[in-house]
Amino acid sequence: MALASILTGITPEPFRLLVHGIEGVGKSTLSAQAPDPVFIQTEDGLVQIDVPKFPLAESFEAVTGYLNDLLNEKHDYQTVVIDSIDWLEKLAVQKVLEKHRDKTTLADFDYGRGYAMLIPLFEAVIGLLNRLRQERKMNVIFIAHTKMEKVEDPSGASYDQYAPRLDRRINGLLREWSDIIAFATVEVSRTTEKDGFKQRVLAKAVRDPSGNDRVLILESTPAIVAKSRYALPAKMPLDGNVFFTELWNFIHKPQ
Repeated sequence: MALASILTGITPEPFRLLVHGIEGVGKSTLSAQAPDPVFIQTEDGLVQIDVPKFPLAESFEAVTGYLNDLLNEKHDYQTVVIDSIDWLEKLAVQKVLEKHRDKTTLADFDYGRGYAMLIPLFEAVIGLLNRLRQERKMNVIFIAHTKMEKVEDPSGASYDQYAPRLDRRINGLLREWSDIIAFATVEVSRTTEKDGFKQRVLAKAVRDPSGNDRVLILESTPAIVAKSRYALPAKMPLDGNVFFTELWNFIHKPQ
């Protein structure tokens, strides 16, 4: 009887997307093009984008309260966007320090205990998001800023990598939970020019004047944190109409 319960094919479930990238590249604009989105703001950056959004969350409890509202109240939203997840981490830090008023930073705790206290807070958020996916069939998008972090390779080499700007514990938790990690950036071409009488050749980055140079990277490289559990192109235009149509077509393609 157990063999009769084996499932085959692709199960169409709400997606989990983490998009990180350089400042002002268009992460929020991309997310606003997701299916029927509603934004949970942890930073004040949506003034120029006409999209449904909750009032600015000034505490961690406000964010979990909004998630519970989406879970329990009647609505037609299909995607919840947390903008941004690194500012949600700041609210989590604020919550920990409010409980331990003898500390001024998480570094004041011994043996990394302060940072460890962030984990159950984010696990609670993920628990609410899991319920939204299961009970309300909502997609989830995390928006994150990018940082350059040093990666120590077991071989002894080290290199710099663009990664979501989060504590490594929260970074690992969210990266594992997400179906897609997309790096949003500006693609530049390179040209060369001679430097005066010295005839020295210089490399120069050049942006596309048409503005069609913003891209999403969905494949991990030593320089970029990215991934996709779906068979999507390794690089796509930073265009929500293109990206979310491609994603929807893959998730719901006939078996």
